[in-house]
Amino acid sequence: MADHVVDTNVLLVASAAHPFSPFDDTHVPVEEQLKVLDWLVAFGRDDSRRLVLDDVLAIYEEYRHKLTEQDVGLQVIHAKMQAHRSVTLEWDDDGHAVVPEALQACDRSDRKFLAAALTDVEHISIVNAADSDWIEIEDALKRAGVVVHHLIEAWLRASIAEREG
Repeated sequence: MADHVVDTNVLLVASAAHPFSPFDDTHVPVEEQLKVLDWLVAFGRDDSRRLVLDDVLAIYEEYRHKLTEQDVGLQVIHAKMQAHRSVTLEWDDDGHAVVPEALQACDRSDRKFLAAALTDVEHISIVNAADSDWIEIEDALKRAGVVVHHLIEAWLRASIAEREG
């Protein structure tokens, strides 16, 4: 899959690892942050992999709300927007992307990422760093054919297990 919907947490974690980004508020250990930063930099440099955004730019607006121009996460997004893939989503009355009933357990703020991936499950995947919500609904995602790449999966699953104790 060469096209990726990038969850905002990827940009935040990568930005926290970058020495020149002002964002540093993350619970992810530095070693794991660096793995996410490495993925983001590689993604930014790889012209064969496209960023997926919705046609009204709600995903981008979330990025802009959470990051500044100085954050490496937003800088990579801006570079990838030059040749991004745009998908059309349906929106509910509350401004959340519409997803099938079987995936309604998805966090409302994440539905735009999910809905974007659902437009072409053969070629679009979701990229996640530290959001446990994607793990919690992974069975439903698999049934729907949605692929989620967890960049720091071992740490994420251990973090979830520790929290659930």
